[in-house]
Amino acid sequence: MARQQITNAIKKVFGISDWSLFSKNLHKKIGKIIYKKKYTANDLLQVMIKMGMQPGDVVYIHSSMKEFYNYQGTAEELINVILDYLGPEGTLVMPAYPPNFFSISKTCLTENYHGLQDEVKFDVKTTPTGAGYLAEVFRKMPGVKRSINLQHSACAIGKYADYLLSEHQFSKTCWDEKSPYYKLTLLDAKVFSFGLPYFVSTVIHCTDSLLYGKYEFFDYFFRRSITYNYRDENGNIGTHTMRTQDSMKRRNKKKMVKRYFAKEQFLKTSISNLRIELVYAKYTHERFMELARQGIVMYSQPDPKKCSWVPMD
Repeated sequence: MARQQITNAIKKVFGISDWSLFSKNLHKKIGKIIYKKKYTANDLLQVMIKMGMQPGDVVYIHSSMKEFYNYQGTAEELINVILDYLGPEGTLVMPAYPPNFFSISKTCLTENYHGLQDEVKFDVKTTPTGAGYLAEVFRKMPGVKRSINLQHSACAIGKYADYLLSEHQFSKTCWDEKSPYYKLTLLDAKVFSFGLPYFVSTVIHCTDSLLYGKYEFFDYFFRRSITYNYRDENGNIGTHTMRTQDSMKRRNKKKMVKRYFAKEQFLKTSISNLRIELVYAKYTHERFMELARQGIVMYSQPDPKKCSWVPMD
């Protein structure tokens, strides 16, 4: 019997309507039986230090707190111990992209903007993030600032916060030179992921933006123009137009890391069940750019083999 038929049969017998949610909950229940070690915010901090984090660093964190099975603490405690360690010269950054971007963006086509001029699609203070609980708690903390971008906003606090965030509303594509993600590569940020195996980093998408218009393949990623109104931190309304894709693309980041990364550039460890990874923004970006110019990308759709890899300019 085919795998899908087995899945459908199990769903029918047990009355499961959402297989993905059922699978995640089952995985978590089994994980809590297998993994017993409890840990605190300070334990996580010590792991990060052992992996290479230092005071004054620029640190970017991706996370899934659903994977923090045996964590004895709160999101606020974890954020605060990291900030205390980084000190006044450090900077902490997290993603803050709004949920449901693709459904929202379909209503923001530039050609239809004239009918949406009184509608604010992104409020830098109140629009929630779809990047997980830790990122949402961080977004709401006093002193944390946020970039203006409907597709892939970011939040930050610390020495380089303004530098990272201040130009995102002028980006022509989401991850270009004005974005926080490209600037993270210039600062060689340390990028941690908690509970997201081979997530690598959002900075990998800078390749898409920087090679748009230079190689045929990357033109597929920015075929739509959207225009939306935003409300900034002072309550002023502005307008941003940028190019974006119409859907998520199939990708395999794990393959890229295993085949093409130097071993010392992809660090991983765990505490209890929680997998923790570290990559360096500068190396990651430069490696992805180098590979892309050779026609080696993480995407399988569109098919890179069917595109020309002769530079367009």
